[in-house]
Amino acid sequence: MSRSLLTVLLALLASCGLAKGDLHPVLKHVVNTVEIAEVEGDGILVIRQVNPVFLVMGSSGMVLDAVLISKNHERYEERAGAVYQQCMNTFRDTLAREIGGMGYAVHAGDVKYWDYFKPSQKGLRDHADAILRIRFKQLGFFSMGLRSDFIPSAYVFAELIQPETREVLYSDRFTVGLDESIVKIAALAEGEIRPLLVPGADVAYADLKDVLDHPQQSRMALLSIAEAAARHVAEGMQGRRAPTLMVYQPELNSHLSSLPSFDAMRQEMKP
Repeated sequence: MSRSLLTVLLALLASCGLAKGDLHPVLKHVVNTVEIAEVEGDGILVIRQVNPVFLVMGSSGMVLDAVLISKNHERYEERAGAVYQQCMNTFRDTLAREIGGMGYAVHAGDVKYWDYFKPSQKGLRDHADAILRIRFKQLGFFSMGLRSDFIPSAYVFAELIQPETREVLYSDRFTVGLDESIVKIAALAEGEIRPLLVPGADVAYADLKDVLDHPQQSRMALLSIAEAAARHVAEGMQGRRAPTLMVYQPELNSHLSSLPSFDAMRQEMKP
């Protein structure tokens, strides 16, 4: 894979803004009170097909890619409704319910993560043992190329942070539905990434028209991702590492070429 292609593929995930570092996917600290910061997202559904023409165009291609994603979002929500906001609400509500059910005192407001550290929010900081920051990105449908299916997808990064020391008590980074080549490259830049399979999201669409022609099914697939992602984060905060399909780490990169692709596994699972 050429250096330019690597650069562009990494840029596809640049909006995630994930911090590189070791993950702590199982909470081992005593925490009683959790503030859930406003969940950070892209603001739209990311319905993207990797276009080789855009790849060779560099930054100009990235601009065109962004314009096309915005138009795809508008066309999809005209058919399926306000799916992006439904997914964000489902993620937030499921997360708060699951964590609260574990015995934590939970407050899920609309305060942005960095706003917790303003002088005006000192009361909230003093009240909470930890602040949960979630970046729920790349939610939508991803196609690796002009001949590849559109797959429901998402990229999630969660951190539980002690507000006074900024110590990271728990962190996890995982994907759903993104092609393995993208995940491998992102792992080189970001660190360990944990791909997950989500029941209910194991559908594929031949092209964008196929996505638009199945508004109810595709909407339910994205809502399944939102709910499953929230439950996965909650399981880590329960002190239990949830089962995953595989883990991509930079130091394992020399062995990754032998791993099966998600597309291959989906084909094998088809009746």
